[in-house]
Amino acid sequence: MFAVYSFSLGIFSVGLWPQLPGIYWLVGVFAACILLHGLRLKLLAFLGWGILYGVCWGQYALSHQLPEAVSPSDFLVTGEVVGLPVSDGHRVRFNFRLRGDDTPHDLKMLRLSWYYHDATLIPGQVWRLRVRLRRPRGTVNPGGFDYQAWLIRQGISATGYVRDTEENRIISHHSSANSLRFQLRETIQALSVDDDAKALTLALTLGDRSLISPKLWDRLALSGVVHLVVISGLHIGLVALLSYSLGALLAKFLGLFGWPFTARYWGSVLSLIVVIFYSAMAGFSLPTQRALIMVVVAIVVLLLNRHVSRGLGFGVALAGVAMVDPLAIFGAGFWLSFGAVAGLLWLVPTAIHTSYWRTLLKIQWLVFAVLLLPLMIYFLPIAWLSPLVNLVAIPWISFLVVPLCLLAAITFPMSAILSGWLWRAAGWQLEVFITMIEAVPSLDFLTRYSPWPLSGLIVYTLILVVGLVLLPRGVPGRYLCVPLALGLLLIPSGHSYPLVVTVLDVGQGLSVVIQTRHRTLVYDTGTSFDKGFSTGSAVVAPFLRRQGTSVLDMLVVSHSDNDHAGGTAGLLGQFSPSQLYVGEVLDLSEVFKRGEISSEFCRSGETWVWDEVIFSFLHPTKQGESSNNNRSCVLQIQYADQSILLPGDIEAVVERRLLGNPQLATPVTLLVAPHHGSKTSSSYNFVKRLNPANVVFSTGYRHHFGHPALSVTERYQRQGSRLWNTAESGALTFTWSDSGLISVTEARSQSRRYWY
Repeated sequence: MFAVYSFSLGIFSVGLWPQLPGIYWLVGVFAACILLHGLRLKLLAFLGWGILYGVCWGQYALSHQLPEAVSPSDFLVTGEVVGLPVSDGHRVRFNFRLRGDDTPHDLKMLRLSWYYHDATLIPGQVWRLRVRLRRPRGTVNPGGFDYQAWLIRQGISATGYVRDTEENRIISHHSSANSLRFQLRETIQALSVDDDAKALTLALTLGDRSLISPKLWDRLALSGVVHLVVISGLHIGLVALLSYSLGALLAKFLGLFGWPFTARYWGSVLSLIVVIFYSAMAGFSLPTQRALIMVVVAIVVLLLNRHVSRGLGFGVALAGVAMVDPLAIFGAGFWLSFGAVAGLLWLVPTAIHTSYWRTLLKIQWLVFAVLLLPLMIYFLPIAWLSPLVNLVAIPWISFLVVPLCLLAAITFPMSAILSGWLWRAAGWQLEVFITMIEAVPSLDFLTRYSPWPLSGLIVYTLILVVGLVLLPRGVPGRYLCVPLALGLLLIPSGHSYPLVVTVLDVGQGLSVVIQTRHRTLVYDTGTSFDKGFSTGSAVVAPFLRRQGTSVLDMLVVSHSDNDHAGGTAGLLGQFSPSQLYVGEVLDLSEVFKRGEISSEFCRSGETWVWDEVIFSFLHPTKQGESSNNNRSCVLQIQYADQSILLPGDIEAVVERRLLGNPQLATPVTLLVAPHHGSKTSSSYNFVKRLNPANVVFSTGYRHHFGHPALSVTERYQRQGSRLWNTAESGALTFTWSDSGLISVTEARSQSRRYWY
């Protein structure tokens, strides 16, 4: 039994390696595994086999990615539209599987955007397209989402967009499973139900969450029912159970007429067919594959008609997931799925000796307690009332709504009218369901996220507390969880260093987090994109939570450009700063409508002190500026005899004026380069007067703006400055000790992975 766990551990461990070894190393490990088998050291042998598999998978995944040397480049490619294209009004995003002998660099799958075009993209279409491609790459921030790892897990070889050219043409069109999914989506979108209910119907039928609004998603998370409104392991497991029961009942009925059918086998076969169909409707997404593997293992165990321990079945499912998705451990869904299954297998059997409702409540509590740990470690929202809400929501959605969605999909090829009626019946229930979750109290007095910074000590203590809570009654030491939990609550807030400045990796944009011992300031929030994606909510907020920040003392938005202010609404949706300073008027009508916050303009001369650190605005003055870049808030930070300057996007004309400000402290220890290193900024006199020891360029990797300009970097180099770039280093953290010494941490180097 332990061999499968050792094999899985070997596969998953490779994902933590900074680089992959070559062929000679693989041959050596292969020989070592054979030798270990001969010596009957099975655990070590299977660990080696797992490592060998993980390395080979990683080498294959990297082998069909676009080479760095030709990124970005234009290519003429032929391929098929796969999956469900998602449109946001002016752009369609879709996956494109390449085919033909002219595939460049052995690429397999592309993730493309097509802007402002009239063609309707349908799965199964074969196109000839002129595309601009880049090697898969994402931002790297502590606590941030690893987009590059996600692309590798999806099998994406390159990302890019379709060029506007007459070379683009459709070649052919054939039917596929995704074509059927597309027809189902079009039918569901035409239903006469509420938009939110329509979005949930689409998610439950096809696993397509593209129509779920951020507001609805937040309510679902707050109520702890997100797992119920997507095709999850819970739904696939319940569908498997229902179809097994139906198959077994059919076999028993036919047995009454003398047919020699075995209930177990008929139930298992029907269950397998139905769950595969349901998974296909979800496009065999990675979470669906994970759930399908677990169900298949359970069905195989049942068909073997042998006693298989829970530990072995769990381990085989774990090994299956590891082989399909060796990087699964980097997703919170993996830990939540296997955590829930572990709780059901090992803890629930001890809770079924009481009354029906007490049993259900205890099951919900046990699963919630098990999942509390990954929720806190991944800084996901904690729904404190989810055990009570799920008592009603799970049977409702799983036994009344999901079967209707599944039956509608099955009957669609035979009768669109019947399937439409079934979907409407599901949609009407979902309208009531949404009303119910909107009525769930938010319990604002309880924290929604872990209030502690992510450190080894905190994680181990949380594991120990949860483990002690879940021990059976009467076990010695069980109540040690109480003093340990109190110890966590008594951990003093604040940071151990007097000053920490982190320039986050937000692509072509800017966001800087400044932390003193007891205060936190955010300067700019990065950009926002269509469909609600915002670096404020996706990068800045997760970073703050990872640092244990629950209160944001000040937010400064230098000016209104999207790459500086675009993430503001997203950040304000999760943090409410005590003070908000802006360089110019921002369109935050939705935030201000809620009456949660008011803003003030930055003004030169304003100064305040936090924990012996001095903050000063040096610009703008009352004098008006014709350019919004020149309206940027310029923030100076002074600690001991050192100075940090955040100038936003000011240009040379304001730089000259700034040099005459008597508050300007020089030389500068850390300068975030004005306007990302553009030619319009970092003038000669400005660079010479500031004489910065460290200069950070916050830019997008190989962005078409070409920042930083070569003439600018040479100017700083001649001055003797040390240059840093978030595009190359990821997030950059500058930490000052009590003695005034400075240390620098690069996120890409600190958490190096073989795909970076």
